[in-house]
Amino acid sequence: MVHPSGYDTPSPDLLPGVRGSRVAFAGLLFAVLFLLAWWLLRESPSFDATDDQLLAYYGNPDRRRDSMIAGLYVIPFAGIAFIWFMAALRDRYVRSATREHTILSTAHFVSGALVVVSLFMIATVELAVVWLAEADETLDIDGARSLLALGQASSDIMALRSAAVFVGVSASRGVRSGLFPRVHGAASVVTALALLVAYEAAPWVSLVFPLWVAASAVLILVRRRSIEVAEGA
Repeated sequence: MVHPSGYDTPSPDLLPGVRGSRVAFAGLLFAVLFLLAWWLLRESPSFDATDDQLLAYYGNPDRRRDSMIAGLYVIPFAGIAFIWFMAALRDRYVRSATREHTILSTAHFVSGALVVVSLFMIATVELAVVWLAEADETLDIDGARSLLALGQASSDIMALRSAAVFVGVSASRGVRSGLFPRVHGAASVVTALALLVAYEAAPWVSLVFPLWVAASAVLILVRRRSIEVAEGA
């Protein structure tokens, strides 16, 4: 049967197979790793820091170790978790709606891929500056500043804007397919707008993205539980 929105209603044969644990695990893991990376890099100076601040951080092996851990392990594994979350979420849409929306599906894939690319770019920049400091006791301030500016641009332009598109498209697909409630769709629109326009005024806004992923994962787990309860009734 076709839903008025243009999507097919969920097939009864597919409902027993809707599990969602993979999506929830990957989404929650991404959120934890993202927040851990943010905590590790909280004292990392930006490209517009003074020369003394850059030398004090990257010239100190104990302080720059946090950047190395974030760039070498935490951020890449967050990107890997997001890849799985994105792929499994798409699978959940298809199972719920039994029909793909080509335009939204393409936008969902491209924006998610750009989020992953930007995460790896940010990790690469952090590692590059750390390795630059380790290779030369007299840190090349101009070189480090250029790399940090590239990382900041990657975060502001590519990561957050792509994340905003991913949130908006994911919410639209989720509401259309019945995977997400409409209130989550409305909250997602607000989240997407905040990621698009509010970061410069309040950098902490970037944290709403992992929180949105975690909330989406929890909603999928709740839906899974409700289906299992209905099956056992």
